[in-house]
Amino acid sequence: MRKTERNSFIVSKALRTFVTAAVLTAAASQLAHTADSMIVGHVVGQDAVSAINLVLPLVEMLNCIGFLICFGANAICAHAIGSNDMDKVARTFTATILTVMTLGLAVSLGISLFSREIVEAMSEEPELNEMAYDYIHHYAMGGWLQMLSYGLCLFVATDGRPRMVTIAVVAGAVVNGLVDLLTISVLGMGVEGAALGSLSMFTVNILILVSYLRKPSSSYRLKWPGKSIAGIFSANVKEGAPITVSNTLMAITIMMINDIVLENLGSDGLFIWSVCLQMLLLSYVFIDGVIESMFAIGGVLMGERDMRGLEILVKQALTFIASLVAIVIVLMYVPGLVGILFGVEPGSEMSVELTHVLRIFALMLIPFAVTQILLSTYQILGHERTSVVTATAQTAMLVIGVWSITHIGGIELWWGFAAGCLLVLLFQIGYTTARSRMYHMPISPLTMIPKEAEGFSFDRSVSYNVEDVYATLTDIDQFLKDSKVPAAAAFDINVCCEELMSNIAQHSKGRITTQSFDVHLCVNDKGIYVTLKDAGKPFDPIKAGKMADEHIGTQDNEHMGLRLVTNIIPDITYKYMYGQNTIFIWKKV
Repeated sequence: MRKTERNSFIVSKALRTFVTAAVLTAAASQLAHTADSMIVGHVVGQDAVSAINLVLPLVEMLNCIGFLICFGANAICAHAIGSNDMDKVARTFTATILTVMTLGLAVSLGISLFSREIVEAMSEEPELNEMAYDYIHHYAMGGWLQMLSYGLCLFVATDGRPRMVTIAVVAGAVVNGLVDLLTISVLGMGVEGAALGSLSMFTVNILILVSYLRKPSSSYRLKWPGKSIAGIFSANVKEGAPITVSNTLMAITIMMINDIVLENLGSDGLFIWSVCLQMLLLSYVFIDGVIESMFAIGGVLMGERDMRGLEILVKQALTFIASLVAIVIVLMYVPGLVGILFGVEPGSEMSVELTHVLRIFALMLIPFAVTQILLSTYQILGHERTSVVTATAQTAMLVIGVWSITHIGGIELWWGFAAGCLLVLLFQIGYTTARSRMYHMPISPLTMIPKEAEGFSFDRSVSYNVEDVYATLTDIDQFLKDSKVPAAAAFDINVCCEELMSNIAQHSKGRITTQSFDVHLCVNDKGIYVTLKDAGKPFDPIKAGKMADEHIGTQDNEHMGLRLVTNIIPDITYKYMYGQNTIFIWKKV
């Protein structure tokens, strides 16, 4: 068999397609939240910005519940789509929506009813507390909308429609901005108006995304899960627990750092920390975009048993994070612009101090981003312990770093952020290296990706020419023989691969000579899994094969080969995902 390296073109194109939409989505969403702080900072004052930051942990708590239910469910659905288990997709989707509606409403009502008591337990500043209460009391009443909006965004994006999510979020952000201007600037509602603006954004998101889910092309269908709803909820929680722990710990980190900063630097220090936090959240525009892409694409790759594809995905994701350098440069060299956005008068004492602090704070962004990408990789792979330990270490070392610096004379508190993030990254390297030596199969340190998939696997990037197609088919035939696949099953797979691959090579449009399409086969005790992906013009071979079936006995003989494929192997599906034609084949042996 030829020894040829699978290239990164197909996976990279999927990531670029997804990340572009995901970054625009995250940007619109985060800018909508940041706009709340900017508008209240200019109209109401700096204390209003601090008040919103004070109750940010409660907003993060709502996020965490959404993460716990929806993130895990989305990962399970992505895996099921990759393994062509559409019944599992429908039951998981339905159970998740029901859970969000019931649990989300209960939690939202609880926070809203006891918001005053919660705020008073978090701060002893009466003026800040009153504004913080006004914000979170109104925001929490619609917290379930936030959870549902988040879940639908994940489901639709994973279904290969990240641009639809972008449209929904951008539309919601525009509505949020208009409501902010109306309620805060015109009606003078203050922080209450900011809360109502956010809830209007979530409502618009939901309405647009539901319109897509009703289309025939959607992978999601409502199917009553019956007695399995408890099991599905348990599986969702288990899958989503690591990311939930990470976000919960981040909320705790923000709360603890709020206390440290307020105790050591007073209200001015808390305002500076609030601006720094907004800059960190803006960096999440890139981080979240890449992470959402990884979970969607990586989940499908895991369903396909494609470890080589996952390895390529993680490397490309880390490369994308290099774009954070642009934010670092902006923060380090023109941080005065950031202060102006939050109502700080240029040339004032506050402006000078904020400029100095932002240059220090910028140093933490890159190591922080790398840690988040690696945390996501561990969760995709199912390394829950490694993910939870790393997330816990991140929280502990950030808080310890900031707290320790306050007790060292002559060093500013702000250096603790950069020191904490660097310590986390060093801890990750040491811990994952130790863990990788405990597995019975070869595991790559740091990323924790197995070097070989379970069972036997075949990976190949194929050029768009007949010669390379037939050379690859010869290798596939040899691979199936080496894997001891029964002759009848091997014959069926070979016939289908020949027809489908020849069709891609001859008829795929919009390619250039350096492009290729990917072929992946996996053989285990359950059967043979085949995935074909190309970046050409959308074309559904299953639909074409069924149309050819209708033309039997007529002069129209087009796509008769595809008709043969659909008759030989019934378990074949097609989806246009992430700008690519994707064909899934499963053959039981």
